[in-house]
Amino acid sequence: MRDENWDDLRFFLAAARGGSFAAAARRLGVNESTAARRIARLEETFDCRLFLRSAGRLAVTPAGEGLQMRVEAMEREMQAAAAVLRLADKRVAGRVRLTAVPLLVNRLLLPALPPLLAAHPALELELIAEPRDLSLTKREADLALRLARPTREQRILARRLGVLAFAVYGPADAAVEHLPWVTYEDAMADLPQARWIAREMAKTTDTAPPRVSVNDAEGILAAVRAGLGKSLLPVRLAETDPALRRLGDGPPSLHREIWLLTHPDLRALPRIQAVTDWLRSVLF
Repeated sequence: MRDENWDDLRFFLAAARGGSFAAAARRLGVNESTAARRIARLEETFDCRLFLRSAGRLAVTPAGEGLQMRVEAMEREMQAAAAVLRLADKRVAGRVRLTAVPLLVNRLLLPALPPLLAAHPALELELIAEPRDLSLTKREADLALRLARPTREQRILARRLGVLAFAVYGPADAAVEHLPWVTYEDAMADLPQARWIAREMAKTTDTAPPRVSVNDAEGILAAVRAGLGKSLLPVRLAETDPALRRLGDGPPSLHREIWLLTHPDLRALPRIQAVTDWLRSVLF
């Protein structure tokens, strides 16, 4: 292979992961035609079709799947080598990509961020508020907070940080009687909070049926604050919100574990350790 085609592999991998030339271009900071041209050159070099194109989307061919597996192995080795070299610099410096559900990012992590950045001026933290689970194996993030024990990514280090308690809250200025539930839309029915709310709705007939359903906890919080009903919310966040009122004086209704996921090639880096320590202090 010609030397320049090693760089073409980056475009192939970005397109395979993103599903389009446009996604590859955005990831690599080039225009779409450049991404398409580099991938076409790679296919010409290999004399092999790597993608099937349909309606602007790319599907990896069987040959492309084999190449993707090997290129990702190359990527892991390069990242491991880079991590070893970076260990020579003990400063807390560089970028860390941290992903969590939007509610945790927006309501808990961002407000607590200034002291971390003040302590480490060379640190850059990229917070990705995303309901779906981003892949650390594919390097979509360096660290991840999850509200359940991970089961899919086998090479990832996972540690339990603690638990997040949930209780029922309603708008502070609304009458408690007959408040409708605000719940999750059908695609989120397997979420522990959604299952708990469904069980509670089944127990009583004197509560108005839900009229609002959303797809994540950030939407639940916004709906309750807007006076649209009651729902299950994290005690840590809702208890200090003057727009909310806890309904009932019993113990929390639900607990969910908080897990921190770390890519093993990065765990010893000073910037990863600094962010990990900060997360522990913020969460518990």
